[in-house]
Amino acid sequence: MMARRLALALALLALPTAVPAQSLVPQTTWVNDHAQLAIQSVDGQGRLAGTYTNHGAGFGCAGRAFPVTGWIDGDMISFTVHRQEPANCTTIQAWTGFVRDGQLLVEYLAVATEGGRTGLIKGSDRYSRQ
Repeated sequence: MMARRLALALALLALPTAVPAQSLVPQTTWVNDHAQLAIQSVDGQGRLAGTYTNHGAGFGCAGRAFPVTGWIDGDMISFTVHRQEPANCTTIQAWTGFVRDGQLLVEYLAVATEGGRTGLIKGSDRYSRQ
């Protein structure tokens, strides 16, 4: 009986370390049909650094990688990009989400200026680990 309790306690202690190994860790890339998020580093406080590349048709910055900053906490993530050039790009965009069943599910909010007017673009996206 004591051996069974010890085995259960050891198994429970191993669970928290097993989850991050499968999700949001440095040197991983998440992709969908129009974009790519590359997580390059995550420090001890959860601050991430990486790049975001949009491959969407008609997007002025298509194919250009922009620096990303943000936070990771277990399987939760929040990151942002600031695109200063070229024109026809959303200037500031932020994503917040989590990993579920091997998919990164996010909601995003972007600020864009078109025709002299500034507005918000909202949406959701899904990424798979490459």
